Amino acid sequence: MALMPMEREREKELVLAAGTSMEAFAELYEHYVDGVYAFVLRRVGNASDAEDLTARVFEKALRGIGAFRWKGASFFSWLLRIASNTVVDHYRREGRARMVDLEEMLPVLEGTEDPTHGIERLEERRLIVEAMRRLPERHRTLLELKFVDELDTESMAEMLECSRGNLAVRLHRALKALRREVERLEGGGEA
Repeated sequence: MALMPMEREREKELVLAAGTSMEAFAELYEHYVDGVYAFVLRRVGNASDAEDLTARVFEKALRGIGAFRWKGASFFSWLLRIASNTVVDHYRREGRARMVDLEEMLPVLEGTEDPTHGIERLEERRLIVEAMRRLPERHRTLLELKFVDELDTESMAEMLECSRGNLAVRLHRALKALRREVERLEGGGEA
């Protein structure tokens, strides 16, 4: 499920009201809960942990909504930053390695009449999944946000607290690293 920001003016209206209105916060919650849950689940790989962490994200958001300030970043980006930090805190506390199954994150494109095309797509998918596993966390995270979570550039830049130009450079480097890993795997290199 792609994470979709709410229409900016409606989001602003609800955030301003949410400091005193549970109905306003509930509308924000309803709009974002599934996307935040999917975002967290892809990072922890366990539905029970994802449910707990998603609840924690919204508890933190509810507690902090009165202090939220519009400084160029949207509530959506602020919420994703809370989710990302909550996942990081979870791993620090638990001391566990990342358990996400990348194969589940990259859907196979179907609907072709040529059966060999499907086999080729599966092989491409396998290569990308293996290459993603080999990337440093900073590259993998950027690629997941862009291509799995389907965040737009503006939301990513706000969430990561960087300029769009800096984000473009970081994405370029991550894609270049992914391409190198795919080429190594295609060439039989184990790196």
